[in-house]
Amino acid sequence: MMNHFRFLSLSTIVASLIAMSSCANTTTPTTDPNTNPGTSNPALSPAPGTTIKIDINDASDSDLKKLAIKLNIPDLPEKIKKNRPYKDINELAVKQVISPQQLDFVKNDITVAQPN
Repeated sequence: MMNHFRFLSLSTIVASLIAMSSCANTTTPTTDPNTNPGTSNPALSPAPGTTIKIDINDASDSDLKKLAIKLNIPDLPEKIKKNRPYKDINELAVKQVISPQQLDFVKNDITVAQPN
């Protein structure tokens, strides 16, 4: 009888812990009452299928750090700034800032703005 009571007590405790842990991981979404769900503000988000590219000639340190993280090259921002200006993105490899393989990996994330 005592073993049966211990088993029931233990299973109640385990069930309570499982219930509490599943409740702790849930969040209540917050919504802005001024927006319509399912719509986005076109001024704040790029058009579907487009990405914002980093211009390596005038990118900020934070943008260059994103590339550094993606390529796992901590001193990449300094290397890019040291070798500016670039005529096109291929000069990153020509000037040996990054390897051709690394350039291929980030070529869709970077650009060189054409002068006006």
